[in-house]
Parts: sequence; C-alpha cells; structure tokens
Amino acid sequence: MSKVKMFLQKWIVNNIGFKILALVFAFVLWLVITNTTDPVTTRTITGIPVQIENESMVLDGSRVYTIESGDTATVVVSGNRSIVSTLTASDFVATADFAALSITNAVPIEVDLVGDKARYAGSITITLKTHSMMINLENMDKETLDVEVQFVGQEPEDMVIEDAMANPVRVTFHAPESNITGEERAVAQIDYSEVTRDITLDKDLIIYDSSGNPITLGGDTYLDHPTVTVKITTSSIKSVPISIEASGQLPEGYELTGITYSKNNVSIRGDENVLSTINEIYLPHELLNIDGAEGDVTITVDVGQYLPEGVTLHGDTGTVTIVATITKKEEETTETETETTTEEETTTIEG
Repeated sequence: MSKVKMFLQKWIVNNIGFKILALVFAFVLWLVITNTTDPVTTRTITGIPVQIENESMVLDGSRVYTIESGDTATVVVSGNRSIVSTLTASDFVATADFAALSITNAVPIEVDLVGDKARYAGSITITLKTHSMMINLENMDKETLDVEVQFVGQEPEDMVIEDAMANPVRVTFHAPESNITGEERAVAQIDYSEVTRDITLDKDLIIYDSSGNPITLGGDTYLDHPTVTVKITTSSIKSVPISIEASGQLPEGYELTGITYSKNNVSIRGDENVLSTINEIYLPHELLNIDGAEGDVTITVDVGQYLPEGVTLHGDTGTVTIVATITKKEEETTETETETTTEEETTTIEG
C-alpha cells in the first residue's frame, strides 16, 4: 500500500462519521459565534432623495407637473449589524422613471446602494416602503397683462409726475392653469426717491394675484418680459402770490381803501427753468374796473387764463374772488367854522 493510501486511510477514512460530525459541529459553532458578535439586524432609513429620470416624457411644453408625494423614499434594510449600522440615506440612490408613468399618475421608485457601499448589495436585503411617486399633471396657460406704473413713498412737494410710460406696455404671464384667475396685475413699482426730474428707469415687474398678494416667479411661472423700461416726465411746482391794480376813476369824495383776495397765492407747475422766472402772477388791471363806483367792486377771476405759456395750475381751480373796497371820504371842517358856531351859540344863550 502506497504512502498516500495509508495517509488517506489513517486520517480521512478511519472514523469518518466522527469527523463529519466534528465538521458540522465546527460550522454550527462558527455560526453561533458569528451571530453573537455580528448579529442580523434591521433598520429603517428615511429621507432618500428621489431623482427623476426621463422628465421630458411629461414636459412637452404644454403641461407641467407637481409632486404630490414620493419626493423622498424610505427603505427597510436587513443584514449583519456591521454592515447595516454604517448605512445612511446618502449611501442609496432612489430613481423615478417618468417613462413608466401610469394612468393614475404614479411613477415606480427603485432604490440601490451606491458608492463604496455598493459592494454590500448581495449581503443585505432592501425592502421599499415608498413604492411610487405621485404627481399632478396640468396644462400651462397664459394671460396678457397691461403694465401698471405705481409710485410709492413720500411724494415730493416741489415736483409732480406728469407721465410715466412703460415699455413694453403689455406682457404675457405664463403659469399652470390653476394659478391663473384672470385678475392678475403686472406692476412696475417706483419709489418717489428714485425720481430726479425727467428720468428713465429699468424695473422688475411684480405680479399680484386677485387678492393683492405677490406671485413668486420661477420655474413654470414666468413672464415673457420680466423687466420693463419706464420713462418718467416731471414738472416743478411753485407757489406764487396774485397781484392786480384797479383801473378807472372814482367819483369825487370816494377813495379806494384796499384790495382783498379770497386766496393770496396759487400753486403752479411747469418746467423748472420757466418757473424760476415767475415770482408773482400779475392780473390785467382792466379786470378790476372801479370807474364811477360809489361802493365795493367784486370780481371773480380764473387765474389759469392768465398764466404764461407752458405753465398750468396745480392742485386747485384757480378761481379767485377779488374785492376792491371803496369808501366815502369824511367831510372836512375848518377851525374858523368851528369858532363861528361856538360864538353864535354863546350869543343866543345871553339873549
């Protein structure tokens, strides 16, 4: 018998049953030790961001979607504690393929291990708790809005806005049809402090909903012209006094004792350079004709008719009532007449 056969006979064949039993016992012992030091455990991992694939299958330019649920995924992981305890949400990638969108607007979610932890994929069991992403599909709509120019803040006392023209004057508002009510407003808001005489400003438009709340622009909600150019024309304002001289000849024994006005000043507006040359409004004296008058003369004048070219009234009607006060002079007596009268009275008493 060869040495090989003798070796096999002695160490393997002899007592084969006991040797197999020992092997089985050793394996069981290994399992016990392994499960004692590295037991099987289960963890729930939440907050795995769901990435969307083939989004173009839904977004064809005429529709938009919003995610109702399933933007993050939850999984239950089972395996040895040494592996499971190290896993976090960042070790997984969750995907929703819009090519698999169902008629109920549900998109299946798949989750896999990624990165360095991908090598454990065969050692653990991953059970999905979030099976699908639910989306809401709706059509896009649009609305043409007139651009409003709105001024805010403290209005200056020496200036007035004559005109404010936006370019373009109309814009198109694009949004999901559920966000358009037909009562939206496009407003270019300008603070008075930004206006320094005639000026042109670029302003971002604010879109207000039917309740007067601003709508956040971005994504599927946008304007074809989010910025407009506003050309602003202004005029200066100035308060100046009114003045008039009377015309005509009073009868003998009467005199003009004064001229009064229902208002002494009027507010005018126009080009700043023109207003700087105007310090008083002189009304034609022919308007206040006191010729032959024996009492007060009253006239009503529209001051606006007598302003220089390019100047207009500001903030009032310009109607002024003017009164020329005319009084009769007192009769004068001389000292001689007074003395004579006194002597006559004395003579009469003595008689």
